[in-house]
Order: sequence, then structure tokens, then C-alpha cells
Amino acid sequence: MSASIPNRAKALRERLEALESLGANMEEASNLEGLRSDLVSPASDLSRALDQRALLVDSGIDVEAPPSLTAVRKRASEILEKFKVEQTAAILKKGTRWPKLISELKIASNDVADTVAKTWKAYRQEIFTGENPAIVKGRIAFTPANKTAFQLYEKQHRDFLEEFKRLPSDLTGIERVQSLAAALTETTKSFDYNVPVEVKSFLEAVQSGGAPLDLLTDTVKTWLAENDAFASYRILPRGADGGR
Repeated sequence: MSASIPNRAKALRERLEALESLGANMEEASNLEGLRSDLVSPASDLSRALDQRALLVDSGIDVEAPPSLTAVRKRASEILEKFKVEQTAAILKKGTRWPKLISELKIASNDVADTVAKTWKAYRQEIFTGENPAIVKGRIAFTPANKTAFQLYEKQHRDFLEEFKRLPSDLTGIERVQSLAAALTETTKSFDYNVPVEVKSFLEAVQSGGAPLDLLTDTVKTWLAENDAFASYRILPRGADGGR
């Protein structure tokens, strides 16, 4: 029986050592989990910003990579190499490398997101360089054909701007703005700027609330007749029809 005492003592020592090792491992695991928790939010934010950037780039829209993105990639790579050699929480927390990584992740995330937003906004001016409807309205005579074209242009332009109030969530969103830009360009070709000065003055006055009879010149009458537009206008005494 006495011979079994050393064996039991050895087994107990080994058990105690195993429990001590397990405790140490649990503490290490807890430390690593804490570091992982620090990393989750900023890493997720950067990942989303990079996905948005990739969407634009894959669609042929050049998005500059901010310097902060290169910096955080370099720091993350250096930390990873050290961790491969010694896989402990201590090596990750040594010095200021971990808080710097978290800080640089946040900076890079904000910079990428900001660059993507600015690039998307600039893309609007790149794919369609036409005028705002308010400017177009002041430059064309409101002939029946121009009026129809303008109403279409105004709607297309409104829809076009609406798409740029938010970033595209997928390729379909980018294709939609490209389609709208093409439609706007096509609609601008429908505007007829070639009308006599007298006709333009008459039509602008009508659009502004009413044209005096002295603007109804022979040139205007001829143009109205040639464009079958007489029926679109009527003569009213001043003050009639809502006070005009």
C-alpha cells in the first residue's frame, strides 16, 4: 500500500499541474476574447466601407485609396506576423500596438467611407453634364414640343438627383443612374432652341403670367399658325382669370 503513495502523489501533482495549466489557458482565452471584442466594431465598419468602394471600382468608377488605409494594413500585417511567432494576448498588447491598430482602423474606415461618398457625388457630374431644369426653362421657348420635352426632362432630372441622395447598395443602383443619365442626354436633344426672337419673347411672357397684345406680332401669329398652336392660347382682359 505504501508503494502506491508515491504513485498517487505523482498523479495528484500531474492533476494539479493540468488544472493550473487549464486555468492559465482560460485566462489567456479570456484576454484574447477581450482583444477580439475591441476589434469587431471598427473592423466591421472598415469592411463595409471597403465593400462599398469595391462596388464602385468594379463598376468602373475610380475611387482613390486614402493613405490611412495603407497605414492600417501595414500595422495589421506587422502585428499578425508577431502573433504567428507567439500566439499570446501579451504579444498583441505589447507597447501601444493594439490601441494604435484600433485607432487606425477607425480612421481608415471614416476616410474610406468619406472618399466613397465624395466620389459618388462627383460621379453625378461626370455622367451627366446637362443643365438644371430651371436653367433650361429660361433658355427655351415653350412651344408645345418643348413643353412636352421639358416636362419629361424635369421628371428624369428629379429622379436622377434622387438616386444620388444615398450610396448604391448594388450594381443595379449604379446601372439605374447610368440609364437615367443616358435618358436625360437623349431628352435634351428634343429641345428646339431655334425660334424667332419675337416668338421666344411671347412664349416667355405667357409662361410668366400672360403676354400683352403688343407681343402678338405678325411673326408670332405666323409661327403659331405653322405650329398649330393657336388653340393653346386665348385673349383675356387684364384682371380676368385669377387676376392676371
